[in-house]
Order: sequence, then C-alpha cells, then structure tokens
Amino acid sequence: MLGFERKVVDALSTTTDPEARAAVVAWVDGSLRVMPEVLRFGVAVGSLVLGSWAAVAHLDGDRLIGALERSPLPPVRQHLRLLRSLVLFGDLELGA
Repeated sequence: MLGFERKVVDALSTTTDPEARAAVVAWVDGSLRVMPEVLRFGVAVGSLVLGSWAAVAHLDGDRLIGALERSPLPPVRQHLRLLRSLVLFGDLELGA
C-alpha cells in the first residue's frame, strides 16, 4: 500500500481500537494487492498523483478527505470512493 493510500485509509477508518484499525489497514492492503495488475496500476498512478498534490498542499487527515470530496474532478472523487468502499468492506468483514 502506498503512503497516500495508507493516510486515506487511516483517515476513513471509524474504529478507535488500534488493533482493529491495523486489521482494517491490512485488509485494504491485501485487497489492493490482489487487484488485477491493470486496475492496480491505475489506482497506484492516481495515488501517486494525489499523494504528491496532498504533500505540496500540506493536507492530512480530515482536511485531505474534505479536499478530495470537494474536488471538481470526478476521477479524484472516484478514487476516494474506491478507498472508502474498501475501508467499509474491511470494517464489515472484520467486524471492526
């Protein structure tokens, strides 16, 4: 999992239990790893671009999520939606 993806997953995770949070992060990481290479490549490129932008803009946590949600660019919002869906599935799958 790329650093940007880890930041977003951590910000989206709703549980406060550190063990459950780590389990969700690991579950999302595993889900990203088993994606077909073509899909994973696209997600990774998007994460690299958005991660660079977030670093330049000094965005982290809730500010980062808010900026992604308000983006006028549909692919940016869809990228966030993908990661949010994986976090939600991880929460449900693990009972976190």
